[in-house]
Amino acid sequence: MFAAINGTKIYFDVEGSGYIPVGPRMIKKPVLFAVHGGPGSDHSDFKPWLTPLAEDYQIVYLDQRSNGQSERVDPATCTYDQLAADIEALRNYLGLEKISVLGHSFGGMIAQEYATRYPDSVEKLLLIDTAPSYEFYKEALAFAKNTATPEQYAKIPELFEGNIRDDEHLEEWWSVCWDLYWYDFKEEIGNDAGARPIGSLDVCNYTFKHLMPKYDVRAAIAELDIPTLITVGRHDWITPVTQAEEMHRLIKGSELVIFEKSGHQPFIEEHADFLHTVRTFLLAGTK
Repeated sequence: MFAAINGTKIYFDVEGSGYIPVGPRMIKKPVLFAVHGGPGSDHSDFKPWLTPLAEDYQIVYLDQRSNGQSERVDPATCTYDQLAADIEALRNYLGLEKISVLGHSFGGMIAQEYATRYPDSVEKLLLIDTAPSYEFYKEALAFAKNTATPEQYAKIPELFEGNIRDDEHLEEWWSVCWDLYWYDFKEEIGNDAGARPIGSLDVCNYTFKHLMPKYDVRAAIAELDIPTLITVGRHDWITPVTQAEEMHRLIKGSELVIFEKSGHQPFIEEHADFLHTVRTFLLAGTK
């Protein structure tokens, strides 16, 4: 499905009914927006891993502008504030009230931007293996110095400084570095998960080169008053535990959960424990 919003077409998908029968009544389920990582990936990162949450929440997945199945636009329009504005426009397009927002990696950066710009639209915030500023890159390189092979370490800047030449170069980068993102890489899961997204090289390069070096929401998130869950894999090299701890320090009342046997995707590597943690957080305070 597509929504024509903010001058572009945004692809979205919905999982789970909006209303469920409970005795003699139909009860409206709350809504969870899932914001994918990247830049240059899409919502397939989350499937089928978040699907069980649809028992309790209606899940809205979206492909950010110029990502996945969404319309390709000038990458210069894919700013953090514009991506946040697209989420708000989609919420309004769907006629929704407050939503909970789950953002992973780069999507967690956009989720933080969204929550600080539209706090009255957010019921709960879930930040999965992400960071509050570009400081993450310096810490990521320090982490990788001790865990990556020499070949992997030499290749990291090609992506994270926006210097991927073409799709073949991007595919080669991931073939070398993909197992860095896992605590215990399993080909039968990792290769399928890595192959599903529809790549978007232009927005990937532009964001890493021109936008991400300016990213910093630390002052803004310190003003948040939204129930927030922060999770991170102990072995996540790209948004290390130190970044989760920084968000936890800044967002008052936030919860921090570290998954000891995960890298960058605890929703895959420790799937059952991740779902239990998220469900407990989402359902807290509900009847």
